[in-house]
Amino acid sequence: MVSPKGGSRLGTRFGPYELKSLIGVGGMGEVYRAYDTTKGRTVAVKLLRTEVAADPGFQERFRRESRVAARLQEPHVIPVHDFGDIDGVLYIDMRLVEGPSLKDELLRTGPLPPQRAASIIAQVAAALDAAHADGLVHRDIKPENVLLTSDDFAYLVDFGIAHVGGDASVTSTGMVIGSSAYMAAERFSGGQVGPASDVYSLTCLLYECLTGRPPFEAGDLRQMMSAHMFSPPPRPSIMARGVNRAFDDVVARGMAKDPAARFPTAGALAKAAKAAAAAAPPPSAPAPPAPPTHTRQFSTLYPSPAATGYTPYREAPAPAPPPRKSRFSRTQLTLIAAVIVLFGTAAMLATVLVLGNHNSSQTTVAEAPPSSSTVEAPPPSTTTITKTPTSTPTTTPTTTGTAPPGITGADGQGFVGHSARCDSGSSPAAMVRTANSLAVVCETASGSYYYRGERLRDGANIELAGAVPSSGGGYDVVNPADGTRYEVRPDRLTIISFGRVDTNESVLQYAAR
Repeated sequence: MVSPKGGSRLGTRFGPYELKSLIGVGGMGEVYRAYDTTKGRTVAVKLLRTEVAADPGFQERFRRESRVAARLQEPHVIPVHDFGDIDGVLYIDMRLVEGPSLKDELLRTGPLPPQRAASIIAQVAAALDAAHADGLVHRDIKPENVLLTSDDFAYLVDFGIAHVGGDASVTSTGMVIGSSAYMAAERFSGGQVGPASDVYSLTCLLYECLTGRPPFEAGDLRQMMSAHMFSPPPRPSIMARGVNRAFDDVVARGMAKDPAARFPTAGALAKAAKAAAAAAPPPSAPAPPAPPTHTRQFSTLYPSPAATGYTPYREAPAPAPPPRKSRFSRTQLTLIAAVIVLFGTAAMLATVLVLGNHNSSQTTVAEAPPSSSTVEAPPPSTTTITKTPTSTPTTTPTTTGTAPPGITGADGQGFVGHSARCDSGSSPAAMVRTANSLAVVCETASGSYYYRGERLRDGANIELAGAVPSSGGGYDVVNPADGTRYEVRPDRLTIISFGRVDTNESVLQYAAR
């Protein structure tokens, strides 16, 4: 007996299935642990939402492609036992996998070691290549649709919404099929959807395995679509410790905007990822030259600049060794000093007597030096030493003035409780908030500008002098230590190093004078 529309199905009967517990809920439907009373086994049953199944074209495709998915024999494709509809509700009966999804694993452990990430991607790629060979495009590759057993055997699930190449990504009811965080540009622009779209999504999954987060994070669907269509692929090596820079090239190719420029197959992507994981880690970079005054480097926790793209504070000088212990006691030293004074006085008297006897008319006794033993300072050297402050900017929560309209968690000096705020005597010329960062451009009393930025994930922060207004609105500043360029715009915060975009973040809040 199916529960009334909109009610919970937990504990009810759905056809021959007793719905025992809820495994997960997604945009397409709900997955239950169920007992099949006909075959006497426990299975996973996915019930699709009625609004999804309302599209007649989707219903027809669902049945057709579920039939194809059920005959796939690739070990990493989740076995489909049955499919169809009961009382107008579309369902899929699948093998029950006792283990977490890749999403659960990432939430539990954070970024995966590169070798493990490459291994999981290779297993998913094998499932995709088998599906592509049968004419199926999955089009919903995401961490929730990869299930892991205790020995890291991966299953790809949800082939029930797969489709034949060329089908639309949007149903006649206006529902987008798939997850926007992993969709290729052609999925949004109405282009042809084929295996290359799955390769793009699998590359997004690789990036998330390496960094613990999807490649683009935005506040709404419009910003997400814009990022996938126009923003350059991000570089995993600067976002996670221990990720080889070879992965940057893998992600750049797999997430190319042009489908023809991507890897020809999912297996080719997996092979490149395994090679990147096996590549030797980059050598540690030498300490950078000291930047000019008023420039602070990221206070990151990572020890290797080459592994992260960020430069940590230079190490503090080693403490001076403790003074060597004297062989003499304090009493012995006092006696030795007294003897030295007596000998010195006797020698001075002898010198005066000799000089006096030699020429009594020109006897001159020089004054003793003052007791303070003042020594005249040497002439100033031509060497100029520039000190670089190594403490993080003040994060005092004291509020000063009123925040600009549209900026939350801020006052008249910047973001309260964060390093992205201006010193006393300077004021914000621009303030920006993204999902990952805070930044403020401060104007001093003399009319110059400096930049302060903070990464929210770990509090890493940077301060750079010499910010300049941009002709297109916003500000630009360059780190003199490594040439990294920071571009603050009303809609984007972009960081560029070595001619490549490190990060391109959509702006959630922006204010400028």
